Amino acid sequence: MNLKVDSPIIQTGIRIVDLLILNLLWAVGCIPLVTAGASTIAAFTVTLKMAEHRESSGVFAAFWTAYGKNLKHGIPLTLIFAVVVYGIWLDWQLFENLEGNTVGFLIVGLLAGFFLLMHYLYVFPLEARYANTLLRSLANSRRIFVRFFVRTLGLIGILVIQVLLFTQINAVLLYIGIFCLPILMIYTTSQVIMPIFRKIEKDGAADDGFSIDREGYSIH
Repeated sequence: MNLKVDSPIIQTGIRIVDLLILNLLWAVGCIPLVTAGASTIAAFTVTLKMAEHRESSGVFAAFWTAYGKNLKHGIPLTLIFAVVVYGIWLDWQLFENLEGNTVGFLIVGLLAGFFLLMHYLYVFPLEARYANTLLRSLANSRRIFVRFFVRTLGLIGILVIQVLLFTQINAVLLYIGIFCLPILMIYTTSQVIMPIFRKIEKDGAADDGFSIDREGYSIH
């Protein structure tokens, strides 16, 4: 069988290899832990360009360039996330270990988890695509979450299925997931969010009053 370099099979194989390399780069970028946010933004920078078929450089160079540029926002995002997750964990410990009616702790924990998801599901791709303030990126993540709620539920469902597939079936899939699950989730999110970005950039979703303040808001 004679395969051309631009054939769908070859291009799919190249994309898979690029994603596996990107997963490794993401993991290396997360090693200091506090830089996990910057590493995630950098990975989204690459996968969002993949979603638009506009990769202009190799995965390695594109990732590390974006990594360095996004440390300023990536580190605070990591620290905020860690503090909120730790607070939710403490709340869960109180719910499980205190005597009496502790349902209030459960409600607080669930609400905190929901608000964390609302502000963080889209903040990394927003940071990857646009130049903006950190607070505005968090606010825009919330706006997109609410405005495109049905699409967001679908994305969450897909991400949950991916996590369960690689963590709850057997040890072999768990091992494979180490090498591909993080970037698979990032790539999936990029594919879902890109049409939303295009809509916002085209008309600001003006049909229902949703808009993003474009002052100081430029595409990378």
